This record gives sequence, C-alpha cells and structure tokens, in this order.
Amino acid sequence: MERLSYGGLKVAGGGPHQSKTMMLNELSTVMAGDKQSDPADAILRENILGKPSMRSRQASLYRLRQLYGIGQPQPICAALHQLWHQDVAGRPMLAILCALARDPTLRDGADAVLDASPGEQVQWPTVAAAFEKLHPGRLSERMAKSLAQNAASSWTQSGHLSGPVRKRRVRAKPTPTVAAYAALLASLAGFGGAMLLNSKWLDVLDCSAEDRLSLLRQAEGLGLVRVRAAGDVLEIEVVRRMGETLGVPQLVG
Repeated sequence: MERLSYGGLKVAGGGPHQSKTMMLNELSTVMAGDKQSDPADAILRENILGKPSMRSRQASLYRLRQLYGIGQPQPICAALHQLWHQDVAGRPMLAILCALARDPTLRDGADAVLDASPGEQVQWPTVAAAFEKLHPGRLSERMAKSLAQNAASSWTQSGHLSGPVRKRRVRAKPTPTVAAYAALLASLAGFGGAMLLNSKWLDVLDCSAEDRLSLLRQAEGLGLVRVRAAGDVLEIEVVRRMGETLGVPQLVG
C-alpha cells in the first residue's frame, strides 16, 4: 500500500529545527483542575509545575503553547482539551497526535518509528536519517542527534517505544477517542474516506485498517464520528460531528 503524506494541515506551532520533547507530565498537571483556562497565571505565578526559577517557568509555558496550544483558540487544541478529560487511557496518544500536528520536525522523523517492527531497536541515527532524507544538509550532526533524541523521548511517552536508553519498538494502545482525534487531524489535512483511513495520521494508531475502522465505529457511539459504508464507498464525517459534541464552534461553522 502506498504511504500517504500528512497532507495540508496548517497549524501555528514549532518550526523546523525546533523539535521539543513531549511534555506529558507537565501537560497533565496543567490540564488538572482546568488550569488551561489561564495557564500563564497557573505556571508563572502559582508555579504549579514546581520549577526552580521564573526563567524555567517561562520556558515550560512556551513549550506547552508550542506543542499543545495551551491557552490558545486553535480548534485542534480546543478538541484536545475536551477529549483529555474524557479519555484518561488515551492521553499519551492524544498528546503525540497534537504534537505531530504542531511540530513539523517531529512529523519528519515519524516514519523511522512507525515503520519499525515490534522489538526492533530504534536508534537516534535512524530518526535523524529520516529527517535528513527530507531536508538534506540542513542539520549539523549535533543538531540532528538532539532532534532525534527529543523525538525518541516523545514516542516513548506515547507508547510507541520502550526502554530508558536503548529504545525498542512496541505497539501503542489506541482508544476510540484517539482514533477520532486522528481522524479529525486527517480530515482537516484534506483526507476523506479510505484515504483518511490509510493516512499517516491514522498510522499513529498502530493497528490495521480494519482495526482503525472498528475504533472509529466505537467512536461513533461517543458522538465523535459518523461512519457510513456502502459498497466500496466509505464516508467518515468527523469535523462537524466532533465540533458539535465537544462544543468547539470553530469546527462547526
């Protein structure tokens, strides 16, 4: 099967050469108690992340905004915030999907992880080589190593890699909510029907096309997706459906 690109999703976030390690623990802390409504105050004044200095608090706030749009109105970020409270088990994969949407460098190295077989060791040069293939000669070895190590840490937090130092590929565990969020990103990137189902956004689910469709049908029961199949025609409606269910007006209009 031909592998598709991520499509044309345009989201303000991290730029090339700015890949950051996913901040799952920090994100969880900010999300608890609805702190995302005023993250700057919670992080800078209340110091809910327990940082030792104002400079480190500011750095954390900046990275959380870049990766997850904390306190920002973008629809995929608003959807993340709503889904976060509905699906505890899916939080690591929801976070990696949002980070992928906002960090092009993380996307550029994703195939090195997603294409690896279970049990296969994934070393930083492999991730760096995936970026180099797309952007030849643009990174020094030091920068490539840093980006690749950050990416490996992110994929470990999401459940796609395991091991503190020597990373090995494992199967992630998607939920119906995660599948719906992946479908939202794919739809906003311009994919529909079978193309959506086989897009790289849904490759992150780490399961077969049949299992992806099964997860989306389960998400339909949550009011997040509408799935209709007639013969060879597959219709997956998610943008308006999710917007109405979650109360995200940018997705409805």
